[in-house]
Amino acid sequence: MKNLPKNPFHPGEMLLEEFLKPGEITQMAFAKRVGWTRARLNEFIKGKRGVTADGALDLAAATKTTPKLWMNLQATYDLVQALQRRKVA
Repeated sequence: MKNLPKNPFHPGEMLLEEFLKPGEITQMAFAKRVGWTRARLNEFIKGKRGVTADGALDLAAATKTTPKLWMNLQATYDLVQALQRRKVA
């Protein structure tokens, strides 16, 4: 597990910082673009909701990336969170 980042960012944070803010895209506009509710997008951005395979397809199409990018970000985030929980327990 040496190759994992110590503090990975949630994929929602990446969406916000790398796509929405630089593109000056509102959450409302982006939610409409991907066919999500604004509440779902906001929960994703705040890290309260993870990305699913279907969500990764939506995000990839809207950001001109790949679904694998979003799934890998989520898997890395989830794995580090699980490892940190085990260290605490």
